[in-house]
Amino acid sequence: MEHGENQAIVCEAFDADLHLSGVVALCCSLEWDNFHYDPDLTLRSLTAPGVTALVAVARNSREVVGFAQVFSEGVGLQAHLSLLAVDEKWRCGGIGGMLMEEAFEKIGAERMDLIASDESLDFYRSLAHREQAGFRLHPGKGRTTGGEVETIRQTRGA
Repeated sequence: MEHGENQAIVCEAFDADLHLSGVVALCCSLEWDNFHYDPDLTLRSLTAPGVTALVAVARNSREVVGFAQVFSEGVGLQAHLSLLAVDEKWRCGGIGGMLMEEAFEKIGAERMDLIASDESLDFYRSLAHREQAGFRLHPGKGRTTGGEVETIRQTRGA
């Protein structure tokens, strides 16, 4: 059944036996190398302590059409949305919102922080939110000065 035939979408907890290959395929189709296209790394990342992973699945075909990876501190105050992906041919159909709603329900968090790519800003702005600046830090990458990256070298005894 094709997307255009209004196939129902359901949100489910990630189950490696049912969903792992679909999540890896979705990452590949979007050219997201977050898990280096490695099924074992994907599995370990989506099942790590403190992670809630949800998938959006086409009810009839069982195709994975979206997924979310959320980290939570476990007490219901805050969480971090690490990844939210929806297959390009299934976008603008409420799947991202459904995954977000289900994540809040499962985790019970009062708020969820995230870093958004430029192309996803309109989606996140459509949700109840407070917008603020954020950063993604990388070890040893350096410090930004005037738009250019300056490498920080740590030396012993200097």
